[in-house]
Amino acid sequence: MERRLTVVMVLVVLAIWLVGAAITKYSLGEMAVLTPIALLAIGALAAVIMLWVKVVRDSLRGRSDQT
Repeated sequence: MERRLTVVMVLVVLAIWLVGAAITKYSLGEMAVLTPIALLAIGALAAVIMLWVKVVRDSLRGRSDQT
């Protein structure tokens, strides 16, 4: 299980590195330095999205319980 998780994490980091270099003006070397920042930004975005999904879901569930 731990090995699969490590492989998935490595693939995600590589994908962010390569896609980031492809869609920005940065070279692969420059993007390698910026990849940790990109990972933090994408992680923060995912956390905010998950928080809002939970808020909306709980709100909708609360409304259906009241009726």
